[in-house]
Amino acid sequence: MRGERQRTGGYHPGETGAVPPLPERRLPISEPMSVHRIVATAVVLLISSRSAAAGQTIPSPYRFFETRQEFSASGGRISPGTGRFGYGPGPGQMTGVRFGLELSGPLSVEGVVSWIPTTRDIVDPSRPVGVRTVGSADVQLLSADVRFKLSLTGQRTWHNLNPFLLTGAGMVRDMAKVSPVELDLAEDDRFEFGTSFMGVLGGGLRWFVKDPWIVRVDAGLRLWKLNAPNGFRLVERGFGDVGTSEWANATSVSIALGYRF
Repeated sequence: MRGERQRTGGYHPGETGAVPPLPERRLPISEPMSVHRIVATAVVLLISSRSAAAGQTIPSPYRFFETRQEFSASGGRISPGTGRFGYGPGPGQMTGVRFGLELSGPLSVEGVVSWIPTTRDIVDPSRPVGVRTVGSADVQLLSADVRFKLSLTGQRTWHNLNPFLLTGAGMVRDMAKVSPVELDLAEDDRFEFGTSFMGVLGGGLRWFVKDPWIVRVDAGLRLWKLNAPNGFRLVERGFGDVGTSEWANATSVSIALGYRF
């Protein structure tokens, strides 16, 4: 009988040393998540991610400017070519005023008036080579031109900077009187700058310091014509093939303070 109980096992009340079995533990069965709960959770996560992204907005280095007109005054230096025989205007200081109007997109138009006080050599073509320069004369160049400017960043700045390219055309005239030294030369030997067409090509950078003020730097190339006196085209003086005129270029650098409105 004892052996039979050992084989069958189990708990028999009243027996000495019998240990009651532990109650059976059943794990709870989780219910599947409903579709509504999945959608609600996704919406909450999406709203949270957008809020976090909005709180981490990175400021743009670009800034639009709303003003369309600009007035500036400039000063700089110009270095013109003096031509084949060296009688053209030489290097000197340059001052000017500029008015600009922003057009659509990156384009703008400018009107520029410049004053260039400088000097030139007085060259006597009747003298031998090497001793033809007999003095110097004052030059008072007054120029006016219209330019079209292309802003490389459009109507906005990048870190308050606005680079640009420009091209234009106008007229330049020497306002100085005839030098007394030139009166000793024959009329056909005197150089006169007179009035000339002028082409302009260049570029620069505008720095928008603080509304409404800007600082502007320009580097440019101007092209004008030098008319050769008849005395420089006489074959008996040893001159070869000399044309009636020649083009001379003038490089310039200037800095300006501008007001926008």
